Amino acid sequence: MLLFFGGSFDPVHIGHLVLARDVRETFSYEKVIFIPTYISPFKVKRGHSAPPEDRVKMLQLAIKGLNYFDIDTYEVERKEISYTIYTVLYLRSKYGLEFIHWLMGDDTFLNFHKWFEWKRLLKLIVPVVVVRTSTPEEILKYARETLELNPERLRIYSSRRIDISSTEIRNRIRNGRDIRYLVPEEVEAYIRERGLYL
Repeated sequence: MLLFFGGSFDPVHIGHLVLARDVRETFSYEKVIFIPTYISPFKVKRGHSAPPEDRVKMLQLAIKGLNYFDIDTYEVERKEISYTIYTVLYLRSKYGLEFIHWLMGDDTFLNFHKWFEWKRLLKLIVPVVVVRTSTPEEILKYARETLELNPERLRIYSSRRIDISSTEIRNRIRNGRDIRYLVPEEVEAYIRERGLYL
């Protein structure tokens, strides 16, 4: 069984990696496949801070040598706004899966009714929701009442929390602050070498 993890990864950080590892272990996924966005529908106006090629390269550096992590660059190669419905249809076809297990934070899930073609999308995925600022009860209530989703088609992860954000890392770089321990060493070296986020 595969777990798919979409996001900007701008930059990828320790929180992303530990979360992906922990959720994989908790639900016994064979592999987590990271899917970096070309441009998120929610970031069309301001865009991403680093070009997609750099974000992919940082992911490659971060997961190097780990056979339980992989990357699919479909959205970056498509070079269009990254609507999840198209990605999910592609993934179902590529991997021969009926349902796509899709990892997301509770803040993202609790706005699922705002997603492009969300009703169609909901029939194709199993949301794997990470509890951050809400509670499992709130997530279940939203799933039942707003999305009319059977709770059996939902997985909730509420164990370890690591409070790191890509925004914090970008701000620290702009302010000349240290980012060690927040990103893998190889990613930090790449950011410095490329002069990203200055």
